[in-house]
Amino acid sequence: MGIVKVTRKRQITLPKEVCDKLGITPGDYVKVYVDEDNRVVVEKVLGVDELAGSLNPGYTLKDLAEELDRERKHGER
Repeated sequence: MGIVKVTRKRQITLPKEVCDKLGITPGDYVKVYVDEDNRVVVEKVLGVDELAGSLNPGYTLKDLAEELDRERKHGER
């Protein structure tokens, strides 16, 4: 996909093609580690917005805390 240079501060810039393929946008977090074959791996880390509802479909992130409090008070959960 491309060759990038490591800066004095050990920083790299991810090529646009890599970001596009992984769905990485400014402000996202990535996990960087070395695999068993000594390769550097970059993985996109899912944020709260992307995880919202994954364990309990149907609940939106907006006003979730308030909705959960209401349900707890009424014993609906």
